[in-house]
Amino acid sequence: MASAGTMRALKLALLILALVPTTWLREPAPRPAESSGIELVDLMPAMRASIPATGPMTLVGAWQLTGTDRNLGTLSGLAQTKGGFVAVGDRGGVLWFARPDRPAAWHPALARLINLDWRTYRYPTDAEAVMVEPGTGDLIVAYEGAPSLERFSPDLARRSRIPLPVLAEWPDNQGPEAMTRLADGRTLIVGETYARWLDRTRHPGLIFAGVPRPLRTPARFELVMPEGFRPSELAQAPDGRLLVLGRHFGLTGFRSVIAAFEAGDVRPGAVITPHIIAAIDDPRIRDNYEGMTVTREADGSQMVWLISDINEMVWAQRTLLLKLRIAP
Repeated sequence: MASAGTMRALKLALLILALVPTTWLREPAPRPAESSGIELVDLMPAMRASIPATGPMTLVGAWQLTGTDRNLGTLSGLAQTKGGFVAVGDRGGVLWFARPDRPAAWHPALARLINLDWRTYRYPTDAEAVMVEPGTGDLIVAYEGAPSLERFSPDLARRSRIPLPVLAEWPDNQGPEAMTRLADGRTLIVGETYARWLDRTRHPGLIFAGVPRPLRTPARFELVMPEGFRPSELAQAPDGRLLVLGRHFGLTGFRSVIAAFEAGDVRPGAVITPHIIAAIDDPRIRDNYEGMTVTREADGSQMVWLISDINEMVWAQRTLLLKLRIAP
């Protein structure tokens, strides 16, 4: 085990690297062209006779995304844009796509957040969460194993780093897994790691007053997940409730739950235990869901959208996109 002095030196080195300007590392990237290598398969016709049960929520849409690009199969974060959705992935991929439930033609566009070889530059590519800043449309991306967030312009031509030393406290493979911007302007980030050594249900949460700024120290809270589940995404519903997506992996594969709590519960020092409002364990739609966002429909209903990460295990997993209606 490394000494305390070694760990302090390592964290200092990570912080210094986070502060180094990074715009010189890549050439401006053009807006990605439409991708013809991605296909969308509607799974609902095969399930009409028996819709998978999810609890109080109702499954109203299910699609499988297929393609040969490795960046397509590792999607871990999902957010809304003016034109539909954006998803980011473990290999640095980013996918823009329109809502597949609309009659308009479906034109996805797949690109990379950065085109450098991460092995050469030791650059983080494992994007786990994304949010879209209102007004500018900039992407704010959280990475596994990096003591910083990154901001990208909508066309990816401009990039800046947001160093947050607090993220260095979390293990490399259990870092910022869930992130969302609240209606009141606050930003929440929740780690996959545990908040306490002897408690396998509590996870650390950070509260920022707005979009995180460099070197800001956040307030803290804890999120209590059901036994065996880890948080993989946060999203605020139009009715104000906060939803947390939880995933569990066992001998029989993945299980997912969606739990809810009130935004007013989020305050410094709070320990929040959300209540489960949906469970996804039907084999027909079960997978490693890591991305989630919520939309309000024209009729006033609210829809939860989930996207799964196959971890490049195409023989065992699929890239699925689900649409679920929240019960009134």
